[in-house]
Amino acid sequence: MTALGLILTLMVGLCEANIWEIPLPDHTKECYKKVQSADIQTYVGSTLSWLCENSIGNGQQDNPGQLDAQKISYYKHLLESSAQYLPNNTQGTPVSRRRRQATRQRCVRKEYRVLTDEERTRFHDAINTLKRDTTVEPNKYDAIALLHVSAVNSAHAGAGFMGWHRIYLLMFESALQEVDQSVCLPYWDSTLDNELQDPAMSSVWTPAFFGTPNGPVIHGPFANWTTPQGVQLIRNVGSDGELFTSTAIEAVLSRKRHEDIISSPQVEPRYDLEFYHGGVHMFCGGTMSQLDTAAFDPIFFLVHAFVDYIWELFRTSLRNNGVDPQRFPDMVAPESLHHSSAPTGFGNLLQSDGYRDAVTQTFEYLPPPVCSSTSPQCGSRYLSCLERIGRCVPINAAMAVSPLPDPTTTTTTPVPEIPVSKLPVGSDTSCLRQEKIYGQPIQNDFCCDKTCDTNEWVTIPVKVISVRPPKFNKYRSYPVHNGRVDSHYDIYSPRAYEHTNRLIVQRRSNPKTYKRCKGDDSVGQVLLSSRGINYHGFYKEAAIVDQRLAVSMSMGFVSVKKPTGDGVSKALIRAHDSCGRVCHAACKDPLTNQYKECKGAIAVSSALPLMYGTTYDEAVMSVFDYESNNALPQFKTSSFFLTFYCDYLGNFPYTDYNQSVSPQPQVATEPPAFVVPPTSSECFVTTRCTLDIPCASTERQCHLHNEKHACRGYCQAYGVCIYGRFFMKTCPEGHSFDNVLKICVPGSCQNSQGHTNSVPATGENTNVAASSTSQIPNNTGVQTGTSYRSGLLSNVLKNLVG
Repeated sequence: MTALGLILTLMVGLCEANIWEIPLPDHTKECYKKVQSADIQTYVGSTLSWLCENSIGNGQQDNPGQLDAQKISYYKHLLESSAQYLPNNTQGTPVSRRRRQATRQRCVRKEYRVLTDEERTRFHDAINTLKRDTTVEPNKYDAIALLHVSAVNSAHAGAGFMGWHRIYLLMFESALQEVDQSVCLPYWDSTLDNELQDPAMSSVWTPAFFGTPNGPVIHGPFANWTTPQGVQLIRNVGSDGELFTSTAIEAVLSRKRHEDIISSPQVEPRYDLEFYHGGVHMFCGGTMSQLDTAAFDPIFFLVHAFVDYIWELFRTSLRNNGVDPQRFPDMVAPESLHHSSAPTGFGNLLQSDGYRDAVTQTFEYLPPPVCSSTSPQCGSRYLSCLERIGRCVPINAAMAVSPLPDPTTTTTTPVPEIPVSKLPVGSDTSCLRQEKIYGQPIQNDFCCDKTCDTNEWVTIPVKVISVRPPKFNKYRSYPVHNGRVDSHYDIYSPRAYEHTNRLIVQRRSNPKTYKRCKGDDSVGQVLLSSRGINYHGFYKEAAIVDQRLAVSMSMGFVSVKKPTGDGVSKALIRAHDSCGRVCHAACKDPLTNQYKECKGAIAVSSALPLMYGTTYDEAVMSVFDYESNNALPQFKTSSFFLTFYCDYLGNFPYTDYNQSVSPQPQVATEPPAFVVPPTSSECFVTTRCTLDIPCASTERQCHLHNEKHACRGYCQAYGVCIYGRFFMKTCPEGHSFDNVLKICVPGSCQNSQGHTNSVPATGENTNVAASSTSQIPNNTGVQTGTSYRSGLLSNVLKNLVG
């Protein structure tokens, strides 16, 4: 055969290939660059994958938001209901032509477990009323959720993330209050659940709260809900992802500008607030795991209310340091959806409007409860005091026995279906966990474009090569030398042998993992997923791996949209272990039949020979040859196009990596108005509050939650520790702060000259957050201080642009 003939033959073979590699989408490659200079030990790789890849395929939806005239009218109505407290947009255009009297009461948003039984029931009932109300198609709840679907690109992956969702929450809260004026949107502080060894065992996953944690939701207040696509509400709690950790929030609050906490190539993931929120979406799984479906699960709104609470703490910290939190961080080109002048889709409000103080006029946050050995009460029968951290954590659902009386009511309201346990006050529930279950099922919705049906998918076999995890060192089977057991290294340890030590151990890093992965087990899971590139659909499954061995091989199956006729399905295939370490992909070279590194983006056609199964049955039979020898079927490695290598290298697999280059923070266009250099003997809180103690470190001011110290020179003021930062708070009139008892006590105090020394009325905000003093644990009867925004109400708009 001539050279030309050989080339033509190869080209024909490539054209007829059943599965082949394709380039990554451009915006995905750009997103990966966020970590090209970041240390893999500072962020969880799988969360970055989620953040960068979630928008793939959204453009394939046919009018994804389905925003007809009826829905748009409803959105305008909700915005009008909120507009009595919304500002003119930054160009001075009013939000509405109509004027109305502001009648809405200020909402106090509480942690979900702190709600009384009556408050929680009314909240659930209001949501279900919206779900049943079909005066707006398909119903009012789903209509609100569809607004998030239509605005995914404006609401995520940039500076608009926080402000957009703040306005969105305000509109949802308005919808709830139209049903029941007493209802305010609670938030879910998942850092409390993350104090449990197994957060999936938190009592929040009982029918009294969120309901069913795994599979279709059939218990709890949202039982038997369906999405507009007609598929059941689905969850896969705890199989992947991570809830918020106190350490993550402390990292975010340690930054000094908005430019340092938003998703951008200049911001490291460990300081990115949106990055951390992605882990919660992954942890809940199912409907919540994808941005375009997440809002159909009511958990979404409680998660984002907590994100908003963190942001308000951050805004307070900025103001304490002389930085205006209303300044929008323009870091992108004017044509970007995340530029200050870009529209939000809410009337004529711009992205910069979400940062304005006036947006917070209708609500304030009550902080999650704190406790101590001297005051162990948490105010809720669903919480127990964890004294070592001074916080109230959820009781473990595995200990459910009998209900406790609600301390906030005079009668006991029975908990639906699964009661919570009667634990003694001060019990440490963090150590309670069930035995780890491997191979936990993952329920998929099998939605592909507009159809949710398993028959619309084909199944691809995938090979997984797994290297022994870095932390696993407890396999207790040892070699024997001269009749004696040598327990220095186990029989499979790669460190014990020359070649495995040189080729595996010495080139292995220690990527950051989820908090719950304190060590590694002999059995593990690798999570496989596919995300449509030219279709809208997502699939996830797990493969079991043997983590005892220096290197092991297993396989799994992943599904993609069925290619029909001459059509081609394009998908991104990914793998990471259950602790969040990302595996890199290798694709079979059609010329050499050898595997070479690739990006995991593939195209699948219906051309023969098939390298997938139209059913799972066919996929299994494509791997094992039962036809030739039914008794001894052969394993056909040629059937695998994709292999994933999970070997814990020191970089994110899908981007260029340069450890020697560190991202440089941008120069602030408006430097802080007041900066106090750190000293070894004092800790700066605000321009009016300095503590006579050293800060814990340059990034973390304090260690113990609810730690309190008097402000120097002002006997009414003190600093209190929240997520590693001190915030200023004041005692009520006629009270002073006792720096020994750490509480406000009746009576005034005097300074060394004999004069009463109270906080000066300078108009400066002395509250923990821009909205209210209630953002600090209120265990001492502290009153709400005067808002610094007293002059802002004249700028508040009361009408909506048509």
